[in-house]
Amino acid sequence: MKKVKSAQPRRRIPRAVIVFFCKAFILFVAWKLVYLLWLMPKGILDAPMTRFVGRSTVGVLNLFAGGGTYTAVSAYQVQQLEGGTESGEVVDIYRDGQNTLRVANACNGLEVMVLYLGFLLCYPGSTTRRLYFAAGGLGLIILLNIVRCAALVGIYLHRRQLLDFSHHFAFTFIVYVVIFLLWYLYTRGPRPRVPGQSARGMGGASAGIS
Repeated sequence: MKKVKSAQPRRRIPRAVIVFFCKAFILFVAWKLVYLLWLMPKGILDAPMTRFVGRSTVGVLNLFAGGGTYTAVSAYQVQQLEGGTESGEVVDIYRDGQNTLRVANACNGLEVMVLYLGFLLCYPGSTTRRLYFAAGGLGLIILLNIVRCAALVGIYLHRRQLLDFSHHFAFTFIVYVVIFLLWYLYTRGPRPRVPGQSARGMGGASAGIS
């Protein structure tokens, strides 16, 4: 007589994972719509961020670099792309009249900051902890971007052959490593209990999405 194998229960995607990705998708679509249709054309966020990063980079260079005087000059750039044109404010950084670096909207770190904040909003956590990580993380990302721009100026002046690699790969890698580290630290904190979920089902204070 053959043994009847018991049906194995199907593994379902945990509800927390589904909620996380649903939130992420809604936030992504909402951000892109608001940014592309309103914020970007008017330069509401990009222009002040680009100015701040450019001028702060000049401040850091004048304070630590020496060997010359650095200045920031704002300009308006119209760039031809395949799908049309892209325009916006840029900041050119000069050293004794020599143009060393252009800080454009793509370099102001706004998209990286939105990505970082999006994860904090989607992942469960207390409001206080979320605010701490948002303020501290954004401050660190802005500081890293300013240091990155200052370092790119130094590389342009002294090791120009390393500029493309440093700009597109090395510094980008460093920034994302820091962001992933901040995300990891954030997920190690306690999560608020879901209504109707037992303490046993929470899996401990440091449980992440599983």
